[in-house]
Amino acid sequence: MKLTDLEEAKTRIVDFISDYVRTAKAKGVVMGLSGGIDSALVCSLAVEALGPERVLVEFLPVRAEDDAKNLADARNLADRLGVEAELFELEPVIKAFEPLGLDRVSRGNLAARMRMAVCYARANQRGMLVIGTGNKTEILTGYFTKYGDGGVDLLPIANLYKVNVQQLSEYMGIPRAIIEKPPSAGLWEGQTDEGELGVLYDEIDKMLYLRFERGVDWNGLEEMGFDKAKVDRVRSLYLRSQHKREPLPRPESR
Repeated sequence: MKLTDLEEAKTRIVDFISDYVRTAKAKGVVMGLSGGIDSALVCSLAVEALGPERVLVEFLPVRAEDDAKNLADARNLADRLGVEAELFELEPVIKAFEPLGLDRVSRGNLAARMRMAVCYARANQRGMLVIGTGNKTEILTGYFTKYGDGGVDLLPIANLYKVNVQQLSEYMGIPRAIIEKPPSAGLWEGQTDEGELGVLYDEIDKMLYLRFERGVDWNGLEEMGFDKAKVDRVRSLYLRSQHKREPLPRPESR
């Protein structure tokens, strides 16, 4: 399942970004840069496709103190790539919703949607597109917020599993500090992707690859030696998130 031709994979994505932005007659792209591997890779690919002057990044921490390390990594990458960057702290905005008494997950989804709102506000103002950072593993497991980080104009790494994101990031020289940190959306203290998903990315990728690229059914994964509880978990994530991957339902026309 690993990429065998990294240069070809990079070129395909770079050409996609360039062609899509040109066809849309957009002036460039806006994105949230979190200090994580997915956004770091997308930003690097966008710069290669469009040039740094046509890429605007937004730093959108939810908790400024807790996000200090991620913010520093994001700033360092933005400086290295030469892109324009802005900081918009979301904590005061999120606090305005405290009277609703939201639980942790609802509050996290709210934060993801606020990030989307900031990116689109800037995109509208500047005639740009919002470029997303979702990868294939996240899309198949539904590990994104509907109308949050899932609310974008284009998804350049949507065909890359998490392991492929790591491969291509290493190939493109993304800093080790970013590549090696535990993946996290930074929505609450101590939150990690794998902690929420309940299965390690490496195991998820292997199961999804066999299921969707090789046609092995869910029962077949158990027969191949994968832990039943983990197969059930990944299967559940896929099935429960189907609505996130489909067009909005509507009644049939007569």
